[in-house]
Amino acid sequence: MPSNIQEVYREQILPLNEKERLKLAALISDISNKPETNGEAKSAGGIREIFGSWSSGNPHSSDNEQIDADLAKAYADTHDDE
Repeated sequence: MPSNIQEVYREQILPLNEKERLKLAALISDISNKPETNGEAKSAGGIREIFGSWSSGNPHSSDNEQIDADLAKAYADTHDDE
């Protein structure tokens, strides 16, 4: 029996095909978005506990203006040099 969430993921979820993993993620998302009995919505902390979080190592990775600039640069690239 798995003893922590990483083992559960590795042993039970990772072997599922993509369709089943997506179905599971949708079910978890649906459960986490249901209001508590007192009418307050659950925090996103539960999802982060299940799926974890990721850091790119760049302290500005969530800078929307930089993201927009990077996207504009990528869309403008014609890839003619390839």
